[in-house]
Amino acid sequence: MDSGDAQTDLPPPLAADNRRQVMSLHQFDPHVEQLCLFCLLLQKPSAATCTSFWPSCSRDTAYSETGILSDTHVAGPEYALNGENGPLDNASITKTQQRLHGVVAALKAVSPAPQLTVFGGDVVHNGLDRLRHLGMNSTGLSALLSEPVNGYTIAAAILRDLQSPKLFAWGNHDGLVTCGDAEASISKQFTERLARYYFGAELYSSRNLGPHWKVVALHSMQGYTWDPTDPRCDTILSSYGKAQLRWLDGQLAEGRHTILVMHHPLVTAVNDEVPDTHQGWRDLRTLLAAHDNVRLVLSGHNHKGVDWQDLYPFPALTLPSTRYNPQNFLILDLLPNGSHVWADPGKNRGGSRCSDYWSYDGDARHEAEWQARDAGDCGMPAAGDEADFPLAPVLNASAIPSQEVFNPERSCQFVLAKRFLPACAKGATQDCCDVIADQWRLSSSAPFTSCFCQPSFWQESVSFMREQYGVDLAATLLSCVSDYGKQIVWRGGPLTWCPA
Repeated sequence: MDSGDAQTDLPPPLAADNRRQVMSLHQFDPHVEQLCLFCLLLQKPSAATCTSFWPSCSRDTAYSETGILSDTHVAGPEYALNGENGPLDNASITKTQQRLHGVVAALKAVSPAPQLTVFGGDVVHNGLDRLRHLGMNSTGLSALLSEPVNGYTIAAAILRDLQSPKLFAWGNHDGLVTCGDAEASISKQFTERLARYYFGAELYSSRNLGPHWKVVALHSMQGYTWDPTDPRCDTILSSYGKAQLRWLDGQLAEGRHTILVMHHPLVTAVNDEVPDTHQGWRDLRTLLAAHDNVRLVLSGHNHKGVDWQDLYPFPALTLPSTRYNPQNFLILDLLPNGSHVWADPGKNRGGSRCSDYWSYDGDARHEAEWQARDAGDCGMPAAGDEADFPLAPVLNASAIPSQEVFNPERSCQFVLAKRFLPACAKGATQDCCDVIADQWRLSSSAPFTSCFCQPSFWQESVSFMREQYGVDLAATLLSCVSDYGKQIVWRGGPLTWCPA
């Protein structure tokens, strides 16, 4: 079954008040289960009509509901202000506590409550930096754990108000690694101790949902790219480590429909991470190819929503960050047949830093468009205003506009990118490679981060460069990497899992 097609073709969810009953469908005869599911999805009769035929048939017996959010970036009083990437992030970091309170309040209003809430990482903002003052050792960690108030205590207190079970992936701001300097880095053991102490969580873990589904939270910083002693250390890239990959192999072997959640998008994952394995896989890419039950992959890190379209053999979505907007969470319904339905389609405004207001008491419904109110909201140009935004062609690094004037709300907007691509009109020059490496870098602060991996954006870029300048974009980018030492990812490029 193509889960992407199933997701697209299914009708929207039914009324929420018909979701939850005590009996689950696995207690039915299998034929009754399928009839119930078919009845509910048709929506021609009401859910009450389905229940009249089969008393235990309700939307709840067919669906597992999950709340999903990422990049809360809770900053405590220990965090020094004005150290972020430009005015938008400097403003938004001061609102992370307030906005997480808003997220929790909104999730608590979802009726009935989600059975699981999943976090995509960067829960606390640079909380481990505190150890630079307390001591990068067990004494310093003990001092941190004994503090009455810090980013961890605040985040934990806010999230305790959310009653549903929680599953955490962890992000780069939840760790502290300096490549080449182990003494300035915090071990994974310390990081795991913090996760357990404040959130009752592991570095990577899973949870079963009913008889059909499993949600797996991966740690995208377990491999060599996040090992300060490894010469290949590069914290821009994600890697998973042999032990975690072996564990994931076992999780997938159970055969349940599976959702994977990790902080870094798949396009940052290195290839051939463990080439010496004898288990039939050598990295995350080949491991997932060995299983056919991955139904959806979710990530964070980019701070804007990104739909990776058909880049992978399963749907993949990058989530927006709640640091900009308390509506940056999504509600996902999971069906026994391995398909899934977004209760709030279109909420994220086409891959944005901000999401619209939705309500979930009964039917999930759009209530109002989000209106940016201050410098810590969505960015500019705003969603829908890209074509009219005044931006001269950027032909070299000195012409790159500052984030004060150019920090687009939406991701992967080709109408904006084509004003930067003319820097490569003559192929791989120094100016070309400088502009591309800066504006397409693997960072949440780059306007087009990873966008050469999004299929539609990549095709538009390739066609534009060929038709306007007779330039082969893939060959140009390869030259930027090999001749100019730039770090760029694109479809079919050699650096990461961004397939052609």
